Amino acid sequence: MNDNPGRIPEEMEEISPSGEGRGGFGASLIDIFIDPVKVFRRIKAGLPWWQPFSVVAIVIAVISYFQIPINKQILLLNEKGVSAEQLQTQGEMMDKFSLIGVIAAPLVVLLIYVILAALCNVAANLVSGKSSFKKMLSLLGFTAFVGLIEQGLKMLILHMRGIENITSHDDLYAVSFSLTRFVESDGILRAVLESFSIFQIWFLILFIIGVSVVYETDRKTAIVPTIVIWVLGVLGIMLQGLGG
Repeated sequence: MNDNPGRIPEEMEEISPSGEGRGGFGASLIDIFIDPVKVFRRIKAGLPWWQPFSVVAIVIAVISYFQIPINKQILLLNEKGVSAEQLQTQGEMMDKFSLIGVIAAPLVVLLIYVILAALCNVAANLVSGKSSFKKMLSLLGFTAFVGLIEQGLKMLILHMRGIENITSHDDLYAVSFSLTRFVESDGILRAVLESFSIFQIWFLILFIIGVSVVYETDRKTAIVPTIVIWVLGVLGIMLQGLGG
């Protein structure tokens, strides 16, 4: 029972009706790194999912743009040993559709987020008895900022080293914040090691805390949906490797 009926609940104090002002979206962009619990309370209070995703979409588009010359360099290495004619054709197709890929990247990411949110929401519902797809989508959007930093740093390092210095697809894994820098690995082992990079561990910790706040459950219980998203992340890394 509320001992002070006239007092605004703590989580609602973190957000104004417009989603801005005190403790709104703008503050959450910083708080997710320094005081994430505040952000998770705002999500619980109704912070819209499209706000963090708008940031994710812009950053993903920028990263995709700077990925174009890297993809071109990997293609020119011709590690698959295709004929010169096939290589030229693939290069022309890449030049033609690269910008379309940049535009489509945020839409693909949104689709992935929707699938992840649906599965994680089911897992969270099973252990907490609560369900909120939109809040899970918002939670994924804010915690994804950590992964964006990792991707951005990798891209920056590759460009600083010089795209022309990439001599094989494996050079992409040399720019890593996980044990893959020191342990020779492939397939599922490489994916598992990548999933435990410094930034991915940070993300998983944030996700556990976020689920516990948004779904009002203890952090041990919040590990269950976190395991779900970790497994899906490992599968995603494996698919990226196959695509490469």
